[in-house]
Amino acid sequence: MAASVYDCLVIGAGPAGTAAATLLAQAGRRVLIVDKAPFPRFHIGESLIPAANRVLRKMGVWDEVERAGFVRKEGAEFTFGTGEKRVHNRFEDGWVPGLDYTYQVERSQFDRLLLARAREAGCEVLQPAEARTLTQTDTGWQVELDVDGSPRTVEASWLLDAAGRGRWLGRQLSVPTEPLPLHKRFTVYGHFTGVARAEGPEGGNVILTRIPKGWFWMIPLDEERTSVGLVAQHEGERATPERIFDRRVATNPYMRACMAEAKLEDRFRVESDYSFVHQHFAGDRWLMLGDAAGFIDPVFSSGVYLALESADLAATAILKAGNSLGRHARNRYERQVWARMKVMLEMVQMYYDDRSFAVFMHPTDSFRLFSAVNAVVGGNTQMSFGLRWRYLLFLLVCRLNRHLPMVPPVKL
Repeated sequence: MAASVYDCLVIGAGPAGTAAATLLAQAGRRVLIVDKAPFPRFHIGESLIPAANRVLRKMGVWDEVERAGFVRKEGAEFTFGTGEKRVHNRFEDGWVPGLDYTYQVERSQFDRLLLARAREAGCEVLQPAEARTLTQTDTGWQVELDVDGSPRTVEASWLLDAAGRGRWLGRQLSVPTEPLPLHKRFTVYGHFTGVARAEGPEGGNVILTRIPKGWFWMIPLDEERTSVGLVAQHEGERATPERIFDRRVATNPYMRACMAEAKLEDRFRVESDYSFVHQHFAGDRWLMLGDAAGFIDPVFSSGVYLALESADLAATAILKAGNSLGRHARNRYERQVWARMKVMLEMVQMYYDDRSFAVFMHPTDSFRLFSAVNAVVGGNTQMSFGLRWRYLLFLLVCRLNRHLPMVPPVKL
């Protein structure tokens, strides 16, 4: 049987894959999306940041997101486990106008909504379908698929890996990875009912609570359910992940109060050792998007934002290219993706360093520093001169505070 031929084959139907596919289809390309899991499916990464809204609008799906009934997110709160300190980042107070709010999303519904938009734009979808083997040809790629138990061959000029941290294409092409300069951590998370939350707009905030050698997130998903997760360093504890989660809650007053009436809805899930980055994100006819290129850390909720940004950059690169990406185009794509990742990595490193985090938790709006940091928390990684020098000044103060303490230390 002759192979089906496409302009672009996208592996993965998450936000990165559906965004790139939609943008390419809107430009007239014939696109096939392949995903090995049927929808709906559970996925972490439920808290969006406002900078992600731009690509959702460009895809033509923002109005659907607005109508979907997701919890409106107008800010982010940062607390100590002792309950002694709280910093509230309201996005509308940030340096950059137009990043006032976004949404907390249950990914099973959000991902399905984006995939429906991709179909509407003209993309074909095979699901469940797993990419098995890969062969490079003179005109692109030939990929052998397992489509719900049946073999199928497809050909495509371009191959985009948006299949997440499984690193499918990286393994196929033997692209090396590098660990990021972060400690190895694991996360235990689940959906709960009965988690205490504020009334009014603040009830839609994501709350991040620092504890010794880790932190908790709380993300409201609807009126009843909240996603709660623990991120912690490996410490050789001989206990189940559930027991570790319960111990951390019990020993931190703020979390203990929030979870006093909480009940686990389904089951705990666990992920570990997730921080990495590929040495290259692109080749002459292939690109890696989102988590397939690299994953930093769940703090600051940058995953979906970076997925959508990389999808937009990848689609733009393909549409500008001829038959393949030249060296300069590949370097430009990698440089642009890494520039966005680097800003979020700097924020993550600040968060995990106690003395830097102390600066963050004692904000000042002298020189409009807090407004500038607020904009970065909202995902503004492409900075104007006025925002950039303030952000760099904030990082400088964080570094100085490690050696010459200027603000009180954190009390976790």
